[in-house]
Amino acid sequence: MYQDQLNALFSSYGYRRFRMSKFEEYDLYAQNKDFLKSRQLITFNDLDGKLLALKPDVTISIIRNNNGENEKVYYNEMVYRPSNHHYREIPQTGIECIGTIDALEEAEVIAIAAKALGILSGRWVLRICDAELLRAVLEELDVDENIQEAVLSAISRKASDEITKLVTDGKLKKESGDVLVSLIGIYAPLAKGIEEAEKLLKSEECRRILAHLNRLAQILPQDSENIRLDFSVVSNMDYYNGVIFQGAVEDIPFPLLSGGRYDRLPQKMGKKVCAIGFAVYMDYVQNYSRHEQTYDADLVVRYEEADDYAELARAAEVLRSRGLNVRLMRREDASRIRSRRTISFQEACEEAGL
Repeated sequence: MYQDQLNALFSSYGYRRFRMSKFEEYDLYAQNKDFLKSRQLITFNDLDGKLLALKPDVTISIIRNNNGENEKVYYNEMVYRPSNHHYREIPQTGIECIGTIDALEEAEVIAIAAKALGILSGRWVLRICDAELLRAVLEELDVDENIQEAVLSAISRKASDEITKLVTDGKLKKESGDVLVSLIGIYAPLAKGIEEAEKLLKSEECRRILAHLNRLAQILPQDSENIRLDFSVVSNMDYYNGVIFQGAVEDIPFPLLSGGRYDRLPQKMGKKVCAIGFAVYMDYVQNYSRHEQTYDADLVVRYEEADDYAELARAAEVLRSRGLNVRLMRREDASRIRSRRTISFQEACEEAGL
């Protein structure tokens, strides 16, 4: 149900379906391992001896197939990654916008992400930051390189106490610590959050990036309180080079959507294009959603040996032509199937107009 709705959403913005094999040459991932969430791959030898790998990532395959032109694609694919000490088959859906990316296209991708979350739940939030802004903050506050990783980790977990401890231990200036604690506390609709950040950050680079985020905020729907500035969105800093975002919905205890601007990947692969996109982790949707289908058929028609099988088959076809999922079950077995409705052979013929 959700997949069809998401596909329709992506198509409505001019995205075309991208399909790929379950595996790629191992070298593709070995050469781009810095862009993988995990470097543990499932590999095997092809019949000609070439080393292949079950795909752990979709984006790398899409970028590899790009010919240097603008394109917008969406996908519904399985990726194969380790999770909880076991390899898992993980369903993903998402979009990639490749080419000359401007503020309008960035805002459009963010808007699509917000609408995707809205399809999955009536209560959602999309948290936004910028990878370059986080780097600029560390530079403005003169954070020592030796503790930058610890600072980013604290920001990602909103652990203000850890920032305070770095100040107490003499590893971070008090003024810098105060600014970082204030930035961690920002969680507001995008435009308002940018105003709060502008009061704290003064460097030319920080102001430039905040101005770009503010431009995105002006393009995005003005009535959305759910698109929020949040400095704790600290994703792979080597992968992303601009706006980054994560989405969550009520009743699912993990972010189920993540994305951002990632120009470094296509450039590393020799493509003279930029890129932005996101992925939705459909396994979370399937495992936690309360709205997943809980029945095997819309309609179960129970029948007996004495009933007219030919008439029953015709009635079922008429009902299916109306968009119903119809199961024909012997009376003694009908109770084993979950359905919206269960009717008799005679009732089926009446509904079908036979």
